[in-house]
Amino acid sequence: MKTDDLIRALAADRLPSGPPPSLALALTGAVGFVLSVLLFLWLVPLRPNLGEAMHSFPFMLKPVEMGILVVASAILVLRLARPGASLGHVLWVAALVPAIMAAALIFEMASVPRVLWLDRLAGVHWYICVMNMVILSLPVTAALLFGLRYGAPTRPMMAGAGAGLLGGAVAASIYISHCPDDSPIFVAAWFTLAIVVASCIGALAGSRMLRW
Repeated sequence: MKTDDLIRALAADRLPSGPPPSLALALTGAVGFVLSVLLFLWLVPLRPNLGEAMHSFPFMLKPVEMGILVVASAILVLRLARPGASLGHVLWVAALVPAIMAAALIFEMASVPRVLWLDRLAGVHWYICVMNMVILSLPVTAALLFGLRYGAPTRPMMAGAGAGLLGGAVAASIYISHCPDDSPIFVAAWFTLAIVVASCIGALAGSRMLRW
């Protein structure tokens, strides 16, 4: 084969066979979000005192933390869909969330008697909150993994973990409107655990689904 023919063959092979990765991720992510919302409405009711809780600083801290994490993890997934993309600045933004959680945790532990720490940690059925958030993360994670197949992730496990991280952050954001526990101790422990589990699920799935 002549050099010119080889170049033309390689160029033709690089023509996209589907939507651009960013569009594919936006569409699949939107579908996953809608499915997670429908699943949430089927699983649990809205918090009865939601309107009153929205005037509480500890409650409003949760959507701020999860909102930052959703934005950071969405950018992370978009970058991981392309080979060689830098992740430095995105990881610094994501690091704001544990920093805010740690500051809120220290403040609460300093202002609440030690005998109440375990009560704040346990909350109202902490394990149900973790389980529900992990379940709610699955539609978004699965949809994003499908969307990532339209990209060229060179780090399949990390890309899958990013999809799980975004799925967990979205699930936690949705679940805020039901969760009756606003304690920073509760949030730091169990919201974090649910998101870590979702990220691990995404990493395991991504290592298989996104392998070249």
